[in-house]
This record gives sequence, structure tokens and C-alpha cells, in this order.
Amino acid sequence: MQNTISDSNIQVTLNYPDILTPQNNFVLSSVVKTTADQVSNITLTISSPELAISQNQFHIDSLPKDSTLGNNFNAQVKQGTPDGTFLANIEVKYFIKGYFDPNPVKNSLTKAIEFNTQSKPLLLLNAQAPNEVFAGEPFSIMGAIKNQGSEALNIQMRIDSSQVTLDGRKIYSITNLEPGKSSDFEFVIQTQKDLGVPTHASIHLNGTYMDKSGKVYSLEDSLNVFVRQRGMLEIGSSEGLWVGNFFIAPVVGVGTIVSSVIGFLVFIWHMKNKKKQRRAKK
Repeated sequence: MQNTISDSNIQVTLNYPDILTPQNNFVLSSVVKTTADQVSNITLTISSPELAISQNQFHIDSLPKDSTLGNNFNAQVKQGTPDGTFLANIEVKYFIKGYFDPNPVKNSLTKAIEFNTQSKPLLLLNAQAPNEVFAGEPFSIMGAIKNQGSEALNIQMRIDSSQVTLDGRKIYSITNLEPGKSSDFEFVIQTQKDLGVPTHASIHLNGTYMDKSGKVYSLEDSLNVFVRQRGMLEIGSSEGLWVGNFFIAPVVGVGTIVSSVIGFLVFIWHMKNKKKQRRAKK
């Protein structure tokens, strides 16, 4: 995450992880930039009862206009901090001397920034599948897993359905997923070829993952896919494109193609007849 605290003379930008885990070390980086002349004795202080910081102050004697200087604060969320958000106070003090000031003038800025701490992993699934597929032909289920908690380990996921038989790449696994990170996945599967009647099939995504202590958590989602036999006069693939929330399939009927060709030939024939009539009139 990024937070900025500034006025007309100075700007401080802070960067830190989206999600923190209690007792895990993390780095809160700061970049100080001056936007005016004669800025000196800059002190940046970070304080919060939920944070243990080895050195919570950063001091700069002087910094020329439009110059920057960075510093890393090594911090840790204290044990016992509940899951959720907490605040840390940021204070910036500095002196600035104007052209008509006999002595530098002291200024200060303060801002509360928000941290999010989670003691256990929390995985969220976002999966998409075609609205319609052909029986016995491969199609993809794609998506992403995002971790909004602490580090997740040994992530295992598979897909299944009680309405149709699924074959192909049905298992997905990843060793670990860090807090705030995401991982893309894809299953390439197909149903049985001899599907009797068109079927609205529910495809279930089920999985497990662990935290560092070995505790196991479950993961699940489901999608609906309409499965049917390909028609005798259909060519093309049911694997189309997602445009927002809409799925466009490029299946074209042979009758449509034949009609288009006939229409084009009729159009050419009319054009030739018109040219002949014009020549006859001349």
C-alpha cells in the first residue's frame, strides 16, 4: 500500500505490505522529497501501540529543493493484535527559512495510516467458464486465487461434476501463496462424447490449504455450464471470448454460410445485369 503526507514544502511517501501477519517482520519504506528551498532538520516519526519498531525516527539535517532521500523502518506486528485494521500515527517535523524570515520557522504534519493484519490465510476464488460447451470437446475453466490473509501453504484444488463425467486436467496445486498475492489457474477438461440429452451441469471446484501451523482450511466454488451435442450443420468452436460478463461463441451454422454465399452470388449477378442494361441504352 502507499500513503502520502505533504504540504507546499515537503512530501513523504510511505510503502508497506497490503496484509501483515502478527510477529512477522516487515519493512515500511519512506521517501522524503522537498518541494521548496531552505528546508532543514526534517524528522519523520512513526508510532503505534500495535507495532514494534526497532528505530521509529528518521532525521535529515538538510535536503535541497526537489531532492529525495529514503529510509526503511524495520517493524513487526505485536503478538495478540486482533485480525483487522489498526492505525499508526505519522508525524513530520521540519524547519524552513523564507527570504524575509530572520530565523527558520518550525512546521509539522501528522497523518494516521491504516494497516491490515491477518493471523490466518484467507483464499478467495474467482473462476469463469463458457456458458455453453460441446460434449466430448475440450474447454477451459480459468480464474485466479487471491490471498487476503497470512501466507497459505500446500494449496490443492480439483474439479468434479455429478451431472457429467469430466476428463482432462482436473487438478491444480501450488506450494505457497504470500499475503496479498494472487495466482492464475486453468483447468482444460471435456465431458463424455455420448451425452444423451443437453444438460445444465454444475461443475464444483473444491480444495484445501494450510497455514504455517499445519491447520487445514477448505476452498470451494461452483459454476454452471450447458453441455450439448454439436449439431450436424455446425462448425467452429464453442470456446469463444469473454467481453465483460458476456461470452461470445463463434459457432456458425452451415446453413448460414450457404445462405451468405448464395446472397453474395445473387448480388454479383444483379450488378452484372445492371452493367449490361446501361451498355444497351448507350
